[in-house]
Amino acid sequence: MTSNSNRYSIRLTSCVAISSGSRAPERFEICEMEGLPVPIICSEPVKKILAQIEQLNDNDTQVLITGETGAGKEMFARAVHSMSARRRRPFVPFNCAAVNKELAESHLFGHRRGSFTGAHGDNRGVIRAVEDGTLFLDEIGEMTSDLQPKLLRFLQEGEIHPVGEARPIKVNVRVIAATNRDIAAEAGRGRFRADLFYRLNVFNLHLPPLREDRERIEPLIAYHFDHFRRKANRDDLRLSAEAAEALRRYDWPGNVRELCAEIQRMIVRAQLEKSAVITAKHLSPHIHDGRAPETSPPQLEDKILIDGNQSYAAAKDQLAREMFTRALNRCGGNVLKAAEELGMDRSGLDRAIKRIGIRD
Repeated sequence: MTSNSNRYSIRLTSCVAISSGSRAPERFEICEMEGLPVPIICSEPVKKILAQIEQLNDNDTQVLITGETGAGKEMFARAVHSMSARRRRPFVPFNCAAVNKELAESHLFGHRRGSFTGAHGDNRGVIRAVEDGTLFLDEIGEMTSDLQPKLLRFLQEGEIHPVGEARPIKVNVRVIAATNRDIAAEAGRGRFRADLFYRLNVFNLHLPPLREDRERIEPLIAYHFDHFRRKANRDDLRLSAEAAEALRRYDWPGNVRELCAEIQRMIVRAQLEKSAVITAKHLSPHIHDGRAPETSPPQLEDKILIDGNQSYAAAKDQLAREMFTRALNRCGGNVLKAAEELGMDRSGLDRAIKRIGIRD
């Protein structure tokens, strides 16, 4: 045991995964605590983050966790919860980007039966289901603008107003939020409520991407390879020195999530080939080459072509129709995301869509 705390412990461990006999078993530090599905792989930056979390000392203040996609924001939110006085109470994640915008308020705050079409019964909502526990609002930057003031009131007053209820209801819930976006900049541009940002950002934890915390890459490879091969009942699997080196030198733009997915993928490939050693041929090509996959340059058919014989008004509408349609397709039909990508507000894009006649 290398370090002890009242709420967590850091200890040395090792994994024998690399086939080369000239290399000693990989030894690294892991953080273990109650409530985490898997240990946190430590590095000096991670240990500083854990020390920051411990400094909260059961304080119920709001926490905003920032970092790139796949950096492990939910894991560290669970760590905040596990080191708090609420650790025996529920921890419930709510992804703000995954819920239909028309139903988001009902899902979060609840509703009374008959308060709108389809409300066939009472719904307590996620917040009341987390009473005395911790609500993790993932992708908070995706929350719709009409829902933001309701969340702000909940944070300020400790009360919610379910759809169809006559009066607000007091609740006791701690909130941790996370985002991969720069919502401070978006608040400055009016795309996110500044007062809500300040309320959420009382205590900030920033998770560095793996390319800036390369100390963690090799331990993550060793730990997750060991974990997934045992899960697949393949303790005999080994990682060749060439494959291990390719994994070590890659920058992992998708961070821990991408690393885990790649390791699972290469184990499946090795199993299909009945191979006992994973070599470079089992890796995704861009990882074997040591660079992120390149995007193809736009082809001629991807460009927006304007008919020079049409009027200026018609050409402008054609350009707008193409731009809006492509943005909506890229954003899966999410008008709010498309508006943000285009540098517009939601209501402006809604009006333009109706005027131009873009259909679902």
